[in-house]
Amino acid sequence: MSKTLKTISATLATVLLIGGGATATSAQTDMDANGDGVYSIEEMQAVFPDLTEETFTTIDANADGVVDADELKAAQDAGMLPANG
Repeated sequence: MSKTLKTISATLATVLLIGGGATATSAQTDMDANGDGVYSIEEMQAVFPDLTEETFTTIDANADGVVDADELKAAQDAGMLPANG
């Protein structure tokens, strides 16, 4: 794992531990390492290290190769991912 991804993971973990649900949007922003508004498999694996390519593909409902905020929420609501990383 690169130093940048480790830093992102540590920052996200801190935000989640301190803030809880009120910082969910902030946590999602922190997970979006390149700021493009969607989450690549690499960005998501920095926060969810056990995420497999198969699960990522399932979460990516529209099959565009990235996960958007609605797909992330749906995956969390379905229990595919923890609600707070």
